Amino acid sequence: MTLVSTFEVLLKPQLPPVGVAAKLSRKVIQGYFLTIANVNFFPVTLSLVFTVRFPDTAVGDPTALPQNFDDFLEALDITGLNEISSATLVPEFVNNKARLTFTLPANATGLILLQANILNPALRAGANFEARGYVEIFLSSLSGSDTATLILTPEHRGTFFKDIDGATPDKVGLDQIAYALPVSNGGIFRLCNS
Repeated sequence: MTLVSTFEVLLKPQLPPVGVAAKLSRKVIQGYFLTIANVNFFPVTLSLVFTVRFPDTAVGDPTALPQNFDDFLEALDITGLNEISSATLVPEFVNNKARLTFTLPANATGLILLQANILNPALRAGANFEARGYVEIFLSSLSGSDTATLILTPEHRGTFFKDIDGATPDKVGLDQIAYALPVSNGGIFRLCNS
């Protein structure tokens, strides 16, 4: 097991929806982005394991999301042409873990995105999504070697908005934020399959 970073995926109001804060607040869609560069002269098959703490609906808000991994939207772009791969999160036997497995060609760079499923209108309307967790990376025995060197760059990217379905840009009120997440070894990871 090699830990990559923590993450926080959001689709929720920026401030509590009461008083003056409600007038100032916008909503935020914040996703986890992970860039992986394969600096080897052979393809590598990798698995990313996302561990999430789902809301305890018995104690808190029963409508809080995510309820399971179906509430997430994942994407993998390896070509650099914004062509999204068919790799999908596969929940593991333990209900708070899911695995994304894919092959990264020699000397290629891929971008993985994990965010709230904004394609779901009910999820967008409710805007009550907050997920925190951590990511691990594993080298598969299907890779071209028993060891591999990768460069990993994780970050959060967020989009703030007033009304995502607004008729004019001033009604939508978009703004962006991005910030890098800390990683060990300057982002250079040497993996072994074991």
